[in-house]
Amino acid sequence: MTYIGPPTADSAAKWHLRFCRQTWPVIRNAWLAFSAKRAPAAALNHPHIVTIHSVEEADGVQFLTMELVEGRALDSLIPPGGLPLEQIVGIAKALAEALAAAHEKGIVHRDLKPGNVMVTDDGRVKVLDFGLAKELGTDKSSDATMTSAAGQTEAGVVMGTPAYMSPEQIAGRALDHRTDIFSLGIVLHEMATGRRPFEGTSWAELASSILRDNPPLVTEVRADLPSDLARVIRRCLEKEPRHRLQTARDISNEFLDLARTATAKQTASGAAPRAVAAADSGAARAEEGFWIAVLPFKSAGTNAELRMLADGITDEIVTGLSRFSYLRVIARSSTAHHAQGELDVRAVGRELGARYVMEGSLRQGDAQSGAHLWAETYDRTFHPEEIFALQDDLVPRIVSTVADTYGVLPRNMSEALRNQDPKQLTPYEAVLRSFAHFPRLSAVEHAAAEAGLERAVQQAPGYADGWAMLSMLYREEYTHGFNAKPDPVGRAHAAAQRAVEAAPSNHLAYHALASAQFFRRELQAFRSSAERAVALNPMDGFTTAYLGFLIAYAGDWERGCALVDKARGLNPHHPGWYRFPSFFDAYRKGDYRGALSFALKANMPGFWRTHLALGAAYGQLSEQEAARKAVQELLALRPDFPSVAYEELGKWWDAALIEHILDGLRKAGLEIGSSEGNAAGPAA
Repeated sequence: MTYIGPPTADSAAKWHLRFCRQTWPVIRNAWLAFSAKRAPAAALNHPHIVTIHSVEEADGVQFLTMELVEGRALDSLIPPGGLPLEQIVGIAKALAEALAAAHEKGIVHRDLKPGNVMVTDDGRVKVLDFGLAKELGTDKSSDATMTSAAGQTEAGVVMGTPAYMSPEQIAGRALDHRTDIFSLGIVLHEMATGRRPFEGTSWAELASSILRDNPPLVTEVRADLPSDLARVIRRCLEKEPRHRLQTARDISNEFLDLARTATAKQTASGAAPRAVAAADSGAARAEEGFWIAVLPFKSAGTNAELRMLADGITDEIVTGLSRFSYLRVIARSSTAHHAQGELDVRAVGRELGARYVMEGSLRQGDAQSGAHLWAETYDRTFHPEEIFALQDDLVPRIVSTVADTYGVLPRNMSEALRNQDPKQLTPYEAVLRSFAHFPRLSAVEHAAAEAGLERAVQQAPGYADGWAMLSMLYREEYTHGFNAKPDPVGRAHAAAQRAVEAAPSNHLAYHALASAQFFRRELQAFRSSAERAVALNPMDGFTTAYLGFLIAYAGDWERGCALVDKARGLNPHHPGWYRFPSFFDAYRKGDYRGALSFALKANMPGFWRTHLALGAAYGQLSEQEAARKAVQELLALRPDFPSVAYEELGKWWDAALIEHILDGLRKAGLEIGSSEGNAAGPAA
């Protein structure tokens, strides 16, 4: 039962009550779970999401108070043949933006369907029922809703409306945000064709269809629809979550480009006057700077499987690069028309407004690639039945090598900004400039990067990347002693918290938070944040390596070293310090010869910890000449080391490993006092 209330003295808007009877226990429990989040009232404050004001109970009557939306449910607006393209794109973009906002707050809808989407009389789109579980109550496949009594999303519990469920929902597996992406794909297909992609006369038939059937492309049903729309819907409806478009933000960007493309075609046909420097034009992107275009990968010959692999790799690279919040990636729909023919990448870059253009080709028998900025050849055995496995092997390597902190793009972007006054940089440019610090590790680079970022967060206090990178540079004051000011770890932690609050799904924010927690000795919280960061972007070799480095030093050597090994495989151009966890793991086990091999491979002669590692290993191996030389190099770089050894090493390792390292250095000839009066190392 519902009731519409009039405006009150406190609000100019009407409000809406929904009275609940049998559904109350489910709704109440779901709301309690929802309310447990940090800021329930503001968590879903978004123009495309209906606001729930409260869940109330008075005189034994339970009710919700929520924003009143005057309009029609989407399911009543879809005609048998589907909606016009312009309406599809507009509604789809709004839905994707709503999901992106929710997902970035850690909230999954779980029951997205046309009946939960309202379109107002003036065309605005509103999504209902975020986070509220529905009741078990009907057995019709068209509207049946399966829920747990407690409204929880967990393994073994089936929730949602069957016709719009993802395969993982059908199977009762644990869910993440990608279940909403599959449901969105079903809604998009229905908007485009007027019918759902999966059908059945019973629950069992419907479930079987969702789990096994591949629906026709929407362009096969409606020839007037663009192929890019069909591609986006197909990617949303992949059975495996990892093969879908990975974020609602990516889908929103796709529909933004589809809208721009439709507008451009309309303009070109004379339907509207030509605008000057439209916001989506190449000129606008060029003015903003640092945009990246991934051209469709080409495949030689007529092999359909190879063509499919090329398309899949292109899509996955775009998605992978988009995981890096500091990269501006042009949506696939804007580059798709470059799929055929020979291309002049400079001309394409000018057309798209892209400073960087990536192209690639797949060939059987012979592989060649070339580019002005970066080129790489990957040789793999091709079997048509292993397309997804091959794609999963290649894409993370390509993306990490290009995009992570030590990748081609951050290196080139930061180099382009290094000589500019930090006070003249935009917040975005300040973040890009800060990447120059990490491969150089100097006080001068640190000072310039930190100054730019401090100004950036003053100008843009909600900029998560700015806070995350600033946190990492505050951390470097502690770990490297660069430009140290009071309480660097405390400032690093505070900045990281600002980053997480600004963007709860930003992997850099959790990277920064995890590292600050490690140095604050909050090891349980550190492990949780570290795993969250790695899960948010498993293609970032730098995040994987650095947090693996810390996980190992916190005592979980097996997990930490495995992560660092993975990072080395992601980006072959990784820095030498990626070898250090393997060195210390072998050293602590007494495998000094094995440890030495890792230290030698690090090949960082200007870094004092390299010589610390070499000196300790050579000392344990009684190779005195090499040991003395390593100690001399260590003291040349850190003449104060004997007096600060316990304090310095205590930042990273536990007391037992510190004594073991110093034992090797003493055997190498370094005179170091006892630990009495020095800081203890971190607890394991």
